[in-house]
Amino acid sequence: MTQAAVNSAKVLYRLSVSREDVEKAEKLFFMTPQLQKVLTSPVVPAAKKYEIIDQVFALETTEDVLVRYMKIMCRIGNMTEMQDIFQYYYKYWDQMHHVVRADLIYAETPSKEEEAEAKEILDKNYPDSEITLTQSVDESLIGGYVVKVGYKEYDHSYEGRLRQLQRKLTGR
Repeated sequence: MTQAAVNSAKVLYRLSVSREDVEKAEKLFFMTPQLQKVLTSPVVPAAKKYEIIDQVFALETTEDVLVRYMKIMCRIGNMTEMQDIFQYYYKYWDQMHHVVRADLIYAETPSKEEEAEAKEILDKNYPDSEITLTQSVDESLIGGYVVKVGYKEYDHSYEGRLRQLQRKLTGR
């Protein structure tokens, strides 16, 4: 992710466009690969690109400020980075609204105690944040669970405990 993408995402956030509108715009932008090819092509004139943006974003009654933003991204050549811009916008939005998105990964359906323990870990480490927890299955864990938040991992799986025991026994 380039600094230009990060800066463009922050500008998009500061335009006070709702997250829902940005999600709709992302869905429209990635609707077809042909749209991205046309909007990133140096051969297509800017006026034609603006016309296409107007037509595509009229499908979902997108806010004018967002349509103008897309035209500016097109003019300055940032359309190739829209995936990164949207991705960082969501991260920045979460950060500014104190939302933590966590993944609870388990080998088999977690018990109520395990789920409560995972939520307790998150509440303890992120006290002033709203926590959004998604769940998924990974049978390679053998048992237990892993909670992932960004780049942090809280490993309470049997596999993780076996690795910890191995490290203690081998002195590594």
